[in-house]
Amino acid sequence: MVKIRLLRRMERIEDVMEKETVSDTQETEGNTNQNNTNNTNVISEVSKNGICSEVKENGHISSDDSLSPEVEIVENGEVDVAASGAAAAANSPPSIVTCHSITNNGPVTNQSTSPNSFSPNSKPPRGSSPQNCSNHNSAANQQHVVHVHISQGETFSVRVGEQIQRIQGPATVRMVSNNGPPLPMPMQVAPGHMVQQIVDEHGILTHVFLSAQPTSMPVGGPSMTGGPNNTPPHAQYYQGYGPPYPAHHYPHHHPTTHHGASPHVHTGAPTHPHGTPTPPSCNNPSGPVHTGPSQPNSMEGRANKQRERARRKFEERRNQGYYPPQPRPRINGKQKETHAKPVPYEYQQYQGNGMNGDSLPPGDTGQTELAEERKVIQQVLSGTPDPVVSEIEARSALIQLALPEWDPNEFDIDPADFRFTLLLSDKGKEGKYKLVYSGDATEITLKDLKPAIDYHLRVYTSLEDIKGNTTEPVKFTTSACEPDPPSPPKLNNKNKTSITLKWNSTCENGAKISTYTLEMDKGNGEYVEVYNGLQRQTRINKLQVSTKYTFRLAAINSIGKSEYSEPASFYTSGSVPSQPDPPMLSEPFTTSLIISWIKHPNEDLFQLQMDDESTGHGFIVVYNGPDLSYKVKNLLRNTEYKFRLAALNDEGQSKWSEVVAYRTKPDRPAPPPKPQIKGKIHAYNFRVVWEPPKDNGGAEITKYIVEIDDGRGSGGYETLYEGSEREHVCDRLTPGQMYMVRVACCNVAGRSEFSEPCGATTQAVVPGQCQVPKLQGKPKATSLHLRWANPEYDGGATVSEFAVQMVTPDNACREVYKGRDLDCIVAGLSPGRPYLFQVRAFNRVGGGGWSDPFEVVSGAGVPDPPKAPHVACKSAYSALVSWEPPVNNGATITDYRLEWQQKTEVTDFAMLYTGPNQSYEIKGLTPATLYLFRVQAINSAGQGPYSPVASCVTPPSSPSSVTIHRHTATATSITLFWKEPNSNGNDITAYNLEVGDKQFTIGAVTEYTIETLQPETPHKIRIQAVNSIGVGPFSAPVRVTTRPLPPNPSKLECIAPAPNSLKLKWGDQRGLDTNHYTLEMEKEDGNFQVIYEGSSHFFKVNKLQETTNYNFRIYASNDVGSGPYSEIYTFSTTKAPPPAVRAPRVSNLSQQTCSIEWQPCKAIQGSSLEYILQLQGEQEYQKIYRGEDTCFQVENLSPKSDYHLRVCAIRICEDGSEVVGAFSPVVSFTTQGHEPVSPQEADVKQESKLVESKPLTDQQWAMIILMGFVVFAVLVAIIAQQIIKYRSSSIPR
Repeated sequence: MVKIRLLRRMERIEDVMEKETVSDTQETEGNTNQNNTNNTNVISEVSKNGICSEVKENGHISSDDSLSPEVEIVENGEVDVAASGAAAAANSPPSIVTCHSITNNGPVTNQSTSPNSFSPNSKPPRGSSPQNCSNHNSAANQQHVVHVHISQGETFSVRVGEQIQRIQGPATVRMVSNNGPPLPMPMQVAPGHMVQQIVDEHGILTHVFLSAQPTSMPVGGPSMTGGPNNTPPHAQYYQGYGPPYPAHHYPHHHPTTHHGASPHVHTGAPTHPHGTPTPPSCNNPSGPVHTGPSQPNSMEGRANKQRERARRKFEERRNQGYYPPQPRPRINGKQKETHAKPVPYEYQQYQGNGMNGDSLPPGDTGQTELAEERKVIQQVLSGTPDPVVSEIEARSALIQLALPEWDPNEFDIDPADFRFTLLLSDKGKEGKYKLVYSGDATEITLKDLKPAIDYHLRVYTSLEDIKGNTTEPVKFTTSACEPDPPSPPKLNNKNKTSITLKWNSTCENGAKISTYTLEMDKGNGEYVEVYNGLQRQTRINKLQVSTKYTFRLAAINSIGKSEYSEPASFYTSGSVPSQPDPPMLSEPFTTSLIISWIKHPNEDLFQLQMDDESTGHGFIVVYNGPDLSYKVKNLLRNTEYKFRLAALNDEGQSKWSEVVAYRTKPDRPAPPPKPQIKGKIHAYNFRVVWEPPKDNGGAEITKYIVEIDDGRGSGGYETLYEGSEREHVCDRLTPGQMYMVRVACCNVAGRSEFSEPCGATTQAVVPGQCQVPKLQGKPKATSLHLRWANPEYDGGATVSEFAVQMVTPDNACREVYKGRDLDCIVAGLSPGRPYLFQVRAFNRVGGGGWSDPFEVVSGAGVPDPPKAPHVACKSAYSALVSWEPPVNNGATITDYRLEWQQKTEVTDFAMLYTGPNQSYEIKGLTPATLYLFRVQAINSAGQGPYSPVASCVTPPSSPSSVTIHRHTATATSITLFWKEPNSNGNDITAYNLEVGDKQFTIGAVTEYTIETLQPETPHKIRIQAVNSIGVGPFSAPVRVTTRPLPPNPSKLECIAPAPNSLKLKWGDQRGLDTNHYTLEMEKEDGNFQVIYEGSSHFFKVNKLQETTNYNFRIYASNDVGSGPYSEIYTFSTTKAPPPAVRAPRVSNLSQQTCSIEWQPCKAIQGSSLEYILQLQGEQEYQKIYRGEDTCFQVENLSPKSDYHLRVCAIRICEDGSEVVGAFSPVVSFTTQGHEPVSPQEADVKQESKLVESKPLTDQQWAMIILMGFVVFAVLVAIIAQQIIKYRSSSIPR
């Protein structure tokens, strides 16, 4: 849409900017009237910056820039619409409403239709008179003002967005534009009214609205006067109209009809240079004189061309049927004035003064073309084909959309700009539609639909803000599917051997439910169907007493079976629980106890009672519920409580368990009071005492802990004392130090918090001895600078000052400094004399001891600079530098400092030699290089100035040594890389390469590959550079070994076959093996697949099938590469043994017989199972039964005898072979005696125990041995520590 508007705007801009010349010759009255008539039709929607307006269906004009005008009402009733091209509509035009358009920031004077239009004190409009506003060709960024003047009692409407604000006259609507000078703008008037638009030579646009008048008007009526130059215009009197001026029905303005007002123009309003247009019935026989520039005629010519193009286009579209004829309403042969709903802009009729006129197209404005474009695009969008629905399933469907057809020569539209909106209804064709998709996709999959539902789908296409009509509804029906999962079954009734369940019906999803299936799980994880039918209630019989059963439900229709419901578990009724075990103590706390107990079968709830002897209330209930533990809170510390337990189920409550007693733990004691200082505080110790805590936590205090902090921040508090005493002497303290002491106490429950700390400061002493003072800088001839440091120990008080003592060569002592500084300058010394200096520190207690003496000799002057040194080159790599000694200035020269400079671009010299010699031989120089030298003499006074600089250039030489920085090797070749050495003033021509005993010459290259070598062979290589002067030294030898060939494959063995796995082994594990192995297994399609890669020699292949052959192959690889594949090895898995049988159950036990039952095992596919039952009495186990049954009646037993039973399963394979499984756990029982037994004691207590104990694994043995070594090492360390401690304590100090 934006591209279309830009193309249209470019065409309009070319027309507006076209230069036209109009002659100033006066025209006849007919031409004048015709021009004035045409001038009323001049409607331009294009300004010089290319902005156009858009005509909407509601008949209003909105700016193409989507502007939001801001309306401001000033004191005099003026309304400012501050927007560039703001849209305004006049619903109620006055008798004459004048609209002024000014092309810069200068407004015009307010005009009104009556003398009392504005109050006398109303301030004039902003700006100056119209004479200051004549520049209508100002820059585009200036403001351009349009004033619409409203007379008394009239109404003016301003449309801003979707809101319409009405302004009552008298007022002036001021419209400000920043986009360029205004042109004649579209105005719409009510039936029977006219509009005159005039643009004078100053760029002022005047709109004159004329209402219907009677046939005659008295002379002397209101006249039109004024103009931009205040020249008197030709007065015109209106006595009725002939052919009326056509009122343009633009959709922007909706004026309200106003009759009976006298036609007039605001006093002082500017008029067109042609004068006011004169109707045919006016008294003015001739037209006004044409004065002013030709600019209005040029604008009229361009408007005429635009109008002609619009008329032709309108006729073409009307002939094609785009615009149907619009009949005009009539009443008694006269036109009816109505305010009906606005008709489309293109075929609105011209109306005026009750006379009929032909339907003519409006002027070719940007609004007209834009409205036509929008209507054409809307028709294109409305032609979108109906959506195609395919791939319809129960809960989804595929929607396929097609783009509308348009003419690419007329509209430049990107297909990606179309947006489709899908509306879906499941309430019928006329039901409510919901938005399900909006986007640019042409294939949409609708999901989450309901099965077997009739849906209606509608689509409309939009392009930016233009929306097409909605398509006709397309009906489609989703297919039926299986029912929804039903809700879990509910318990209706139960007893000891049966449970009655019921359930609700579920959603059928389009197909009637044929049956419900109910499955039950007895606790072994396998569901068995117990009901199948249409009834929603059933009873399950033959159940066991006090047993949990789990049920699930599914619904079935003609489509299929639904998913199962959530499992629901229920218990059958049973007997009263037996007496439970006494409750146990899981964990004691200070104010609580965690009590736990064991749950037995048919126990649902538990009741725990507690007896607090301190209250005397006896046992009271503290817990009721199904949990197996409970935390009893709010107890007293270190107090004993009694507990008993009872179990409950639906049948009743059991007997109370035995009463047990448990005690809470004691609590930590409270912190002791703040410790106190006892006696006098000394410099090195003080005594501290403390009181016991007010609360000992319910237990006796066992010890006290005293901690002290010296406040230095080294480690915080340190433990000073632990014991039962309540006072302690803190000794070995530092004088003058602030110490903080705190105390804590301990009982069996733990340590208390520390008490509030107590502070104490020890007495201070004199400072310690200072260190020997040091010399700051070098001593001068008559003065020196001494520096010293604070003493290591200040005696516990701040050092206040220092004293310095000097001993002269004649052993006289005098104090030379006393103050707080740590340095001083001693003056008045004799040159070259020895002096002794001592220092000591003072604090508030007194002065410390003198330091050790410091001896120093006063200094002398520095020597003069030497002469320039003499340099003689001995060879290309060495030179001899010599110099003469300078004047020493009173002190013997001790050293010479020789410096050199190797590069001329570097200005800094580097030290080469320091010593007493007057010559130095330099070695290791670079041939053909410039060197600079200078020397300096040093004595006890310091360093003298440098000598003048001496230079020399070394001769060229053979190349330097080569450095091999990298090499690579293969099995048959070695590649060397080196850096070109220094040529020493002569270019390198070749290199000598030495490999072992062989030597050959190569060119001037920096890398070379040696071919035809043997694998795994070491080589010693050296390189030598050659130039025209000679050969350079050999490089350091490089030892390179060629790499080996890829390894051969290893033999593959199967060391542990199993039913579902094979453990493979390959290679030799002896020595260091750096090979990498790849194991492959043949798949069903004959290809081999890698199953292992690594350096291990073992691999276990899992997830295999029993008694199946598998093919394997292997190859080895190393850094050199991969070796060949091995031959194909075939290994087979073994048969799987049957699973182990659970422990059998003994029932119906008598003196000589009993019944044995065991749970069956799951048979392996393709084989059957048999069971072997073995019985052990006084002898070994004997087989008493073999068969497929899971129960057996044992007879001929001895009374009062102990027997042991075990069962194992045997797998009978298809080929007749047998695989014996593991035996079940052993079950022991004892037959009854001959004495009578009461029915209550007939229950037999069975005890299951495992006879066969598993041996310890290798890892367990290794862990036991390791723990033994650790314990032994700890014991040895403890014994050694005790011996060392004993010996150290026995040695006298």
